Amino acid sequence: MGNNIFDILTAVAVFLVLFLIIMIIRKKLTGNNEHYDERQILVRGKGYKISFMTTILLNVFYAVFFYGPSKDIVSPQFVVITITFIGLAIYAIYCIFNDAYLQVGQKVGAWMAVLAFVIACNLIAFFVSSTKGFTEDGLATGSSLNLMMAVLFGAILVSFLIKRFMEKRGDSHEES
Repeated sequence: MGNNIFDILTAVAVFLVLFLIIMIIRKKLTGNNEHYDERQILVRGKGYKISFMTTILLNVFYAVFFYGPSKDIVSPQFVVITITFIGLAIYAIYCIFNDAYLQVGQKVGAWMAVLAFVIACNLIAFFVSSTKGFTEDGLATGSSLNLMMAVLFGAILVSFLIKRFMEKRGDSHEES
């Protein structure tokens, strides 16, 4: 058991070091020309507010109406995490469709590649760790979090794709 924890901590440390190196290299290559403009900051603030209020309302709704009947089907922790993911999705999608997700000067293609990578990693983790199945003793397992993460980032990626399609379609209508 102790050796297993050491392996996990080593993997996390290696990941953090690699992440830090990538961030330093990226910062050196791009400089500080990326920023949010004033309109984007206001839109992001409104997105935070909408997301926060939705998360609070869903948690209250769950606690008042669904906790009792659903606690034998799904763990309360899983529901709260799901509600949090819903709030994150609302925030990200709102910002994407209001042109406030990416900073000025950032490229959407790079973000889409990162999103696809995160989706792939979480799907692999889900399928590798889900040998027991999606549920255990009638409750959702921890491996289902990887699936939820893949769904969240999938929704964000699809939002980017829809937004790009809408922008290209709008550009073609302006040219005609």
